[in-house]
Amino acid sequence: MGEKKNVLAFLKAKIQGIPKHVIRQFKEEFAGETWQSLLKNNLYIVLGALVYAIGTSFFTVPMNIISGGLASIAIILENSLGGIPVDTYILILNWGVFILSLFILGIKYSLKTLVFTLCNPLFIMLFTYIVENCSFEINGEMIRIFDITELRDIVINENLSISADTLYPIAYLVSSLLGGGIMGVGIGLTLIGGGSSGGTDLINITAHKYLHVKVGTSSLCCDVLIMTAGFFTVNGFNLLATMVGIGGSVLCSIMIDVIFSSKNRSYMALIVSSKWVELNEYINQTVGRGTTLIKAQGGFSRLDTMVLEVCFDRRDYSLLERSVHKIDPNAFMTIMKAQEVLGYGFSRHKKDTPGYIPENEVDAIIYKALRSHQKEMKDEGKRAD
Repeated sequence: MGEKKNVLAFLKAKIQGIPKHVIRQFKEEFAGETWQSLLKNNLYIVLGALVYAIGTSFFTVPMNIISGGLASIAIILENSLGGIPVDTYILILNWGVFILSLFILGIKYSLKTLVFTLCNPLFIMLFTYIVENCSFEINGEMIRIFDITELRDIVINENLSISADTLYPIAYLVSSLLGGGIMGVGIGLTLIGGGSSGGTDLINITAHKYLHVKVGTSSLCCDVLIMTAGFFTVNGFNLLATMVGIGGSVLCSIMIDVIFSSKNRSYMALIVSSKWVELNEYINQTVGRGTTLIKAQGGFSRLDTMVLEVCFDRRDYSLLERSVHKIDPNAFMTIMKAQEVLGYGFSRHKKDTPGYIPENEVDAIIYKALRSHQKEMKDEGKRAD
């Protein structure tokens, strides 16, 4: 019992000893985020770390493919220095860079990389163990079925087969492209969760902060340096091997954009119509989307008019299109895909809905002002008619 009290007292003293600015940064980082949202975002990051580890452990590392990032640095170190496995180098590099960023960039930014930094090296170690130890006896021979370097003849029929030796170039190319693509999916999922893959990203942010170098420029320089080092060490002055690695890096970048952008299903429409009052009322009440009324003037007619701006998602796309055409077939509507939409009804709970009850005094004032403004605009529209 005495030992338990001592441990609790020690922990209490340590917690009380945490600097106030650190506690404040934790609060700022997670303020306004519900536990459901926090859980969902961290699950995205963990899933991203898992997928990234699959691309690394099953494809790029076994084939010694240099495509940028800490995994490529680990491959270079293992080939140059040896001593410990690649997955251990990845663990050391990830945590080393994270600790440096903690001192250089501060806790607020480093928190975004914490979950990925914890999970990714462990997943890589797990999958590396599976690759190296998961084997089955096939025709009297033990085969590591998940090791892409363990190639066997492909028998198409009794008269046609492809020898294992001719499959190595294909395996090398497939490993680079498939590994790069899977790693890109992992990073994309991590970004959706609001996290960061850390690694060379932290180096790029540090360069931007202290050397005032653009993040894109420092990222390019970092990858070029890694691939150049790989050209002289791992690739044995083989330019083709380096180009294959570049291909994997490019596909990784493409997949990051595809995955990260696919979460966004929002659009923005600009509607020019003489029946803007009816459209505004219908969109607000029936479609259930808020609108913004913008005073405008026709470039050719010089007539004053109102432009309706409305943001909506894919579910409302067809409904909005049909509604506008039904109310005013002559309406001019431009629909654009929005990069991101933040606010009530999208990133937060929608407030302008029937039966809404303000949660506090500030919300009540905002809600009252919004309803009053909508009524004034509606009355003004009726007078204009």
